[in-house]
Amino acid sequence: MKNKLIFVLILFFLIFLSFYYGGLIKKNVLLINDVVIEEFYGVKDFISEEFSKHFDQVEQIEKLKARNQELEYMAVLTTTFANQLNRILEDKNSTKYLPQVSLTRAISYVQLNDYKKLWLDFVKVPPNKNRGLIYKGYTVGIAINKDNRPMAILQGDEQCVFAVYIGKNKIPGLIKGENGKILVKFIPKSFKIHIGDEILTSGLDNIFFSDVPVGRIIQIYDGDIYQSAEVKPYAQINIPAYLYMVDSL
Repeated sequence: MKNKLIFVLILFFLIFLSFYYGGLIKKNVLLINDVVIEEFYGVKDFISEEFSKHFDQVEQIEKLKARNQELEYMAVLTTTFANQLNRILEDKNSTKYLPQVSLTRAISYVQLNDYKKLWLDFVKVPPNKNRGLIYKGYTVGIAINKDNRPMAILQGDEQCVFAVYIGKNKIPGLIKGENGKILVKFIPKSFKIHIGDEILTSGLDNIFFSDVPVGRIIQIYDGDIYQSAEVKPYAQINIPAYLYMVDSL
């Protein structure tokens, strides 16, 4: 009997607590629930916003890459067109001038200990025909067909040879690598050259079209028959990059 009375008292006590404190407990539970839900949606919105920003950035980067390639292509031709137009003003009988170039990419070194030779992608080089390589509007080397694969030979290599003009008087010479330096060789001694003279391609070798900037003379060497000059190039490539190859002149 005593145990039943205690049980009844405990039951009445719990019912009293539920009526008195039930609303308060429910209120606190709902408050916690609201906080959790608010934080959940806050985190969800943050993650969604960050994902959106990321994909927007990826899309923007792709657009900028494409635009950069367009601008580089324009830079390749704009400089040479400007020089060629100056020549047209001097020579009204100049022939039709429609140079064409193709985008190519250096994908790897031919040999790890030789940084002047690179395998190229995307393009085909005809056998026994060298093609000029241009980077940001400046010469950087030539492309050749090596075992039916396009290979770049950068300026400074002994195998990189192409025809150029020196200065305003268009003194003829040949660019050639020697011991890592870039030299203009076979300059007739009858012509006077100067430190700071600009070097442009002549286009007479069917490798480059004319008037692509190469660099400027920084040193002159006097020989028995010919004089030569060391050139500081406008463009230097230390790692593989996208290049433009001359297709037709």
